This record gives sequence, C-alpha cells and structure tokens, in this order.
Amino acid sequence: MWAEHLQPLADAGHRVVAMDLPGFGEAPEPPLLAPWADVVETMDSLGLERATLVGNSFGAAVALRVAAVAPERVAALVLVSPPPREWEPSERLQAAWDAEEAALEREDVEGAVTAVVDAWTLPDAPAELRDRVAAMQRRALETQMAGGEPEEAPDPLEGRELQVPALIGVGEQDMPDFHAAADAWAAELPDAGRVTIAGAGHLAPLEQPEAFRELLVRFLREAPH
Repeated sequence: MWAEHLQPLADAGHRVVAMDLPGFGEAPEPPLLAPWADVVETMDSLGLERATLVGNSFGAAVALRVAAVAPERVAALVLVSPPPREWEPSERLQAAWDAEEAALEREDVEGAVTAVVDAWTLPDAPAELRDRVAAMQRRALETQMAGGEPEEAPDPLEGRELQVPALIGVGEQDMPDFHAAADAWAAELPDAGRVTIAGAGHLAPLEQPEAFRELLVRFLREAPH
C-alpha cells in the first residue's frame, strides 16, 4: 500500500523502508504473533538505529507498540486512523467486523474480501482503488488462513505511557470510532499534532496520497529528532 510513496520520499532525502508485517504481503504468520518485534528485528537487520514509524490502521497500532517496547528506536510516530487503546466499537464498525467474520467462518474468502472492501473504502471509491485493496486483502487472508491460528503475544502497550513526537491523521469521512481515537491519542501523547485529511476515509495514504505525503514530509522536516 506504500508503493507510490517510496520514491517521492527518497527524492525528498529520506531513507524509506516498507516492510510486510507477519501475515501480510510475502510474510507468513509465525507461531507467536508479535509484529512489533518483527519491526525491531527488521530495523536491526538493516542497521537502522532510529526511525520515524508510519502506519495506517493496524500498522498504526503496531507502530505504537514498537514505541512501547523500544522507545529509544523511535524518533517519531505518524499514525493514520489509529485504533484506540481499548475498543468499544460503534454499530457500524461492529457490523463490518461481523460481516468479515461470518464470511470466514463459512470459508468464503471472496465474501470476506468484499466485506472488507465495502467497510474500509468509501462508497464512491474508484474501481481501481477497490480492486487494489481487494487484492491486498485477498492475499492477506489466504496467507493467514494457511498459517492457522497463531498465539498472540501479550499487548506491550497495556499500562505504558509513551513519550514520543507524533502526527495523528484521520480521514474526513472515516468512521467516528477513528476520529475519537485520534482525539484520544492526540490528548495522551505529550507532543502530538492532529489533522483531518480531506476527501479520505480510513485509508488516507491510498485515497489521498499527495495530501498525505505533503503532511508527512512537512512533519519529517519540522519534528524534533
């Protein structure tokens, strides 16, 4: 999902790495699911002492947990539609989860893909974007189903306070759950800015790539490191 951002960010003078989290892209799910540890391991393998972590949705949740387990490795966070610390989902969000889960229970991968695309893209999203999200989600579901049910590691964010500069963005048309979560993280993190990205829903880096990248580049230029 970050493909079109890599070269422009490199042209702006940044070293950019987009990794496949476990269960996504080419990365299989391990027996113990702790994606924050995979991020740190990837940084180690690339010789990256510190980095600004950028994540959207689940990726934002992982970035927050990297900052919890290895704060010295995180220069700053850029969180797009991050989930809250604790879920109290709205009816709309719960319905989206239920539709995906029901399809998976009957082993209907295409039904689950459709549920995900319908939930997380805007109704007027271009067909090209919907197809791209569908392809990514289909591969993720097939990878995760092939790996079975991994054990989930304890949540390292629980009970921890973070001290890290952050930019928190949320799409103008995203679900209310994520607007509330963005507000909560902006209030909790001691040095955080909160922005609304016009014309975007839950997947702002895909829906409004130029506007997102402009915000990101400005933050990278101005944020303390």
